[in-house]
Amino acid sequence: MHEFLDLRTLSINNIVMSLSLAACLLIYSTYHSEFRGVKQTAYAFIISSIASLLVVIRSQTPDIISFVLPNTLFVLSMAFIHLGFVYFYQFDDRKVKRFHGAILLMMVAFTSFFTYVDHSNNVNVRIAILSFFVSIQCIYIMRTLLKGHNKANLTLAISYLIFSLFFLVRGLITLTEDPIDDFMNASLIHSLSVVVYELLVAVTSFGMVWIVSYSAQRALLEQASHDPLTKVLNRRALESTIDTEHARSLRNDSALSVIMLDIDHFKRINDRFGHARGDEVLIDIASVLTQNTRPYDSIARFGGEEFIILLPNTSVDQAEVIAENLRVKIAEHNYNFKPEDGINVTASFGVTECNLVKEGWLNILERADSGLYKAKAEGRNKVVVHNTNNEDADPLGSG
Repeated sequence: MHEFLDLRTLSINNIVMSLSLAACLLIYSTYHSEFRGVKQTAYAFIISSIASLLVVIRSQTPDIISFVLPNTLFVLSMAFIHLGFVYFYQFDDRKVKRFHGAILLMMVAFTSFFTYVDHSNNVNVRIAILSFFVSIQCIYIMRTLLKGHNKANLTLAISYLIFSLFFLVRGLITLTEDPIDDFMNASLIHSLSVVVYELLVAVTSFGMVWIVSYSAQRALLEQASHDPLTKVLNRRALESTIDTEHARSLRNDSALSVIMLDIDHFKRINDRFGHARGDEVLIDIASVLTQNTRPYDSIARFGGEEFIILLPNTSVDQAEVIAENLRVKIAEHNYNFKPEDGINVTASFGVTECNLVKEGWLNILERADSGLYKAKAEGRNKVVVHNTNNEDADPLGSG
C-alpha cells in the first residue's frame, strides 16, 4: 500500500496524465477555436505538471525552486482552470483575475516567509497554506460553474465542492500532525492529495468536454429550429410549436390566435438597395416583433418577407390589438434610409383564431393569409381579421 501510494510515483503519474490531457485539449482547441477556454484549461495542466516535477526533484534544487515556485504554480494552475470556464461562458473575467492575482501574491509572500524567515515547522505550514488557498479557489470555481444551469455544470460544481472540502481537511490535519521533515515520506493524507488532484484534472477535462458537447448540441438545435438570418423560429419549428400550444390551450380552456404579416413592397428594397440591405430590414422587423410581443409568444419567419406569430391565451380581438400595435411599431421604426430614398417600411397583417379540433393547421394559415391578402388589396399597412365564418372585420390602419 505504501509503495502504491508513494508520493514520488504518484507525482510522476500526475505529470504524465496532466500532460497527456493537456495535449488532447490543445489539439482540440486548435480545430475548434470557437470554444474559448479549452486552451486555458490545457495551460493549467501544463503548469501543474511543472509544479509536480519541481516537487519530485526538490532535493536537488534551491529552496525557491523547491518550495516557493511549486506552490505558486499549483495556485496558478487553479487560476487557469477557473479562467477556462470563465472564458468559455464569456463571463466578466476582471474579478476572477483580481481574486487569483491576490491569491498568487499571498502564496508567494507566505511561502517565502516560512521558507526564509520562520523555520519552525515550516513544511507543515506551507502545505496547509497551499491547501487552504486551493480549497478557496475550488469554491470560487464552483460558484462560477453554478451560473450555467445544466447537468454538466452541476456535476462539475459538486465535484469542486468535494475537492474544496478535501483540501480544507488536509490543511487542518497538516497543522495538527507532527512536523514533516521529508515531504516524500509524509503521511497518507498527502499521498491522497496527489490522487485527488489527479481526479481534479480528470474531472475538469471530462467536464470541459461535456460542456463543450452540450454547447455544440444547443447550437445544432438552434440552427435546426431558428432562421439563421433573423434568429426567430423557422417554419418547421413553428409547426412543432403549434401542436404544443394548442394542447395547452385545450387543457387551460384558453384562446389561441395567429397573426400573419408581410412586409409591404419588400421587392423594391431588394431591387434598389440590394439583398444585403433587404436582409438588414428583415433583421430589424424581427427585432421589432420580438421586442413588442410576450416572451411566451412564438415568432417565426414563414417565407421570404413573411412572418407568423402564435399568440397563446389570446382571443382574436386581443390579437387584433396586438397586430395593430406591431403595425405602428414597424412603420415608426428607423431603418436608416435617407429621406431622398423615399422608402417607408410598413407591413400588412392578417389575424385569425386557431382551433385545431375543428380544422387543420393549413386551413388556419389560409384564413390568416386571406386576411393578409385583403389588407394588401385595400392599400397595405393594415390589419384585417378573418374569422372562422369568413366574415372580415373592419380593417385597421392607415391607407
